[in-house]
Amino acid sequence: MNFKTPALIAALTLTASASFASGDENNLLDNYLDAQAHAKALSAQLDTMGVESNPNVEFNSPATLSQKLDAYESKIDSLQAKFDAHNSSATQAN
Repeated sequence: MNFKTPALIAALTLTASASFASGDENNLLDNYLDAQAHAKALSAQLDTMGVESNPNVEFNSPATLSQKLDAYESKIDSLQAKFDAHNSSATQAN
């Protein structure tokens, strides 16, 4: 057996793994930036409706990108609940 073949296979596997990891990290960053933008858009809409809101998430300690994404997804849920509650009360008033 040729010793170059296992080394080549190992190198290709490592390269492919690194490529997928990089792709996942880019997707995570894209998702984080999208969530941040979504929170800001919801907050801006709430502000135009006269509802106070803050789209920012404060971190008391260093956080991973995944943790930041989770925090912003939670923030979006909270802002969406405010939006829904305001619309529901406005609909009931009419």
